[in-house]
Amino acid sequence: MEVYNADINVIGSIPDFRLIEVALAEFAKGKGRVDLRELLVTNNAFDFRTESTRKRFLAAVERTILVFASERHRQLMVALFNAPGLETLKRWAIFLQLLAGNDLFRILTKEVYLKVYFSGRTTIAGDEIFAYLKDRQSHSLPLKKFSDSTLEKIGSKYLTILKKLGMVEGAVKKRLLNIRLSEDELLFFLYVILSVDDAATDILKSPYREFLFLEREQLILSLKNISFMPFINIASTGEALTVQLKLSPQELVDAISH
Repeated sequence: MEVYNADINVIGSIPDFRLIEVALAEFAKGKGRVDLRELLVTNNAFDFRTESTRKRFLAAVERTILVFASERHRQLMVALFNAPGLETLKRWAIFLQLLAGNDLFRILTKEVYLKVYFSGRTTIAGDEIFAYLKDRQSHSLPLKKFSDSTLEKIGSKYLTILKKLGMVEGAVKKRLLNIRLSEDELLFFLYVILSVDDAATDILKSPYREFLFLEREQLILSLKNISFMPFINIASTGEALTVQLKLSPQELVDAISH
């Protein structure tokens, strides 16, 4: 069963997303939740004004960002955030963690943002997110607990998150930016998606396929790229495209770091 909370509002209020990268980097170094609490709440490393704000941020990060669907998923993030550089990929990793850790963020991305993106439209507004949430609220018990003002804020903060991730730009009505993942980024996305949804090896049937920002035929052509052969095995049978990962998480990150 999907679990909905308002963590989008907390995450969207973080002034600088480098704070999330720092939290992930600290986790990758082996810092546990007690250590993170000391860093973020007790020592106020990010200079939040009140203790209650620090606690809300920590709770949202724990519920939404430090969430792993499998051991391989966790190892991928640890390997990435222990590696030097790769700043763009680390920013994309926040997007991947939001998809994996927050049901509402994943649904809004799949059902609203991506539908607008693949339709060819160039803009998206907060009232579209609100309208979708109101419609879904009518037949979704977990959403009934939210007031209209909370839903409006979720719509606004959702787009703020996309802006901070470099996916949209603008003020009230956001302009969608064209997303073209590099080969290294596409490989990392693929490894994460197949680690989060590890029951499915047919990437074309994965509910996460659209998050690769490629139409079906584009994805097939991209994955058959000869440069991907050291990283994945592909078997195409009829309508299925089975993908097997060949490297360990650390081996993958080492390969794309050089």
